[in-house]
Amino acid sequence: MYIRTRLALWFMLILATMLGAFSVTVYQVTRNSLLGEIDRDVRQRAAAIAPTARPPDGTTGLHVPDLDVFTAPDTYLELLDAHGAVVARSGNLGTRVLPLSRTAMAADRVDEVRIGGLVLMVYARPVVTVAGIQGYIVVARAPRTVYEAVDRLRSVLYPGAALALLLTGLAVWLLTRQAMRPLEDLAGTAAAIAAARDHTRRLAGPRSSNEIGRLSMTINSMLQALEDAYRQLETLNDLQRQFLADVSHELRTPLTIMLSSLDLVEKVGASDPDFQARTLADMRVEADRMARMVTQLLLLARTDAGAALAREPLLLVDVLSDICRQIVPTEGKATLICHELDSLEGAVVLGNRDYLTQLFLILLDNAFKYTPAEGSVTVSAALHDESAVVSVADTGVGMSARDLPRIFERFYRGTNAGGARGMGLGLAIAQRLAEAHEGSVVVQSKEGQGSRFTVTLPLLNATSLREEAPLEPSSTMAPDGDASEQAGSSALRAHGASRARESAGTDSHPARDRKS
Repeated sequence: MYIRTRLALWFMLILATMLGAFSVTVYQVTRNSLLGEIDRDVRQRAAAIAPTARPPDGTTGLHVPDLDVFTAPDTYLELLDAHGAVVARSGNLGTRVLPLSRTAMAADRVDEVRIGGLVLMVYARPVVTVAGIQGYIVVARAPRTVYEAVDRLRSVLYPGAALALLLTGLAVWLLTRQAMRPLEDLAGTAAAIAAARDHTRRLAGPRSSNEIGRLSMTINSMLQALEDAYRQLETLNDLQRQFLADVSHELRTPLTIMLSSLDLVEKVGASDPDFQARTLADMRVEADRMARMVTQLLLLARTDAGAALAREPLLLVDVLSDICRQIVPTEGKATLICHELDSLEGAVVLGNRDYLTQLFLILLDNAFKYTPAEGSVTVSAALHDESAVVSVADTGVGMSARDLPRIFERFYRGTNAGGARGMGLGLAIAQRLAEAHEGSVVVQSKEGQGSRFTVTLPLLNATSLREEAPLEPSSTMAPDGDASEQAGSSALRAHGASRARESAGTDSHPARDRKS
C-alpha cells in the first residue's frame, strides 16, 4: 500500500472520529439546552401559579384562578386538591388528565410522560398554606417543536459530517499524492543512478528547505561521499599498482646482479679465488640492499594500515641529544651542528622513541648524503604555540622546484640525486612516521643552496610549559651578567626538565620498544 494511501486513510479515520464526536456533542448539547429551557419554563410557570391558588385568609378551599391566562398552545395546566382530584384544568387540555407523580414532586423533578399519543414534560408543585398542603398545581409542556428542531439538526449534521469526511479524504489523498511526487522523482533518479553506476549524477530535488529538499541534499551529500570514496579507492589502486611495479623494478636489479654473480662464480670462481671473494662481497651488498628495502617496505605497510604505535611520554630534548651524540664526525663528511636544543627543555611529546629516532636519522642521513664535506648540517629546535618544531638544514645541493611536490613519494629520487645511494623510500617513511605521531614534516629547498626539513610534533605538556614560562631566564643576557644568575638559569632549566620527567612518568632514557 502506498504511503499516500495510508496517510489518507489514517487522516480520514482521525477526521471521522473527530467529526463524529463533534456531531454527537453538538446534537446532545443542543437537545439538552432546548429541553432544559422547557424544564425551566414549566418550573417558572408552576412557581408563578401556585401562590394564586392559595385560599384567601379565613377560608379553607382553594382559590381557582383562570388557568387559561397562563397557558400557551403547547402548555397545559391542571389544579388538584389535596386528595389529587381535579379542581380545574386549562381549556386546551380537554378531557385529558395530567398525572401527578408524588415521587417526582418530592424529588423536584420534571418527568416526560405520554398521554394519548402526546409527549409532555410534566412538573407538579404543592400549594402550601399555614394549615398544610391544600392542593397541587401541575404544569405540562409539549416538547414537540424541540424534537422536530433536533431531528432537523441531526438530519443536517450527520450527512453533512459524512460528506465533509468524504470530500476531505479525497482532498487529503490528492494533496499527499502531490506532496509525494518529488519523492517518487527522487526514487526514480536514485534507481537510474544505481542502474547506470554513474557516481557523478545528482538528484534534482526541490531547492527548498523543507523535508524533501533536505532529503535531496542529504542523498546528494551521500552520493558525493560515495564518489569521493570511489575516486580514493581508484587512487589507492593506482598507487598499489605503481607501488608493485616500483618494487618489482627495484628488486629486479639486485636479484639480476646476484644471479649473474652466481653464474660467474659457478664458471670461474674455483679458478680465481680473488674474483670469487669480490663477487661474494658484491652479492652481500645487494642482499643488504634488498634487506633494507624489505624492512622499509614493511614499515611503510604498517603505517599505511594505520597500525597503532606503542607510544609513551618522552622528553624530546633527550631523543635529539642522543642522536647528536651518537653521530660521530668523520673525515670527508659534513659538519654536524646541534644548537638551541635547550629551548626544548621540559617539552614532552607522546611518541615512540625508536620511531622518532628513525625519523630524525632519516632526515640527517638524507642531509649528509647530499652535502659536501666542506658543508654543514644543522639541527635546531624551538617551541611554537602547542608544538615542538625541529629543523634539519643542510648546505648541500638542494632540490629543484619541480622535485619538491613529489619528494615524499615512494621510490622517487630528485633529478640532482646523481649517483648517491638510496632507493627513494626514506623521506616517504619519515613523512609517515611524523603523521603517525600526529605531526608533520615539510621541506624548503633551493637548488644549489641546500634544504631544510621541518618536523612539527604536538606537545603533551603545553599548558604546564606556558605556566612555567615566566620562570625561564631570558635568552639574551648583558655581557656583564652575574655568574650567579647564569647558575640560577641552569638550575631553573634542570628544575623544568625534572618537572617534565615527573609529568611524563619516565626518566631521561625510557625503556625502548625495539621493533624491526
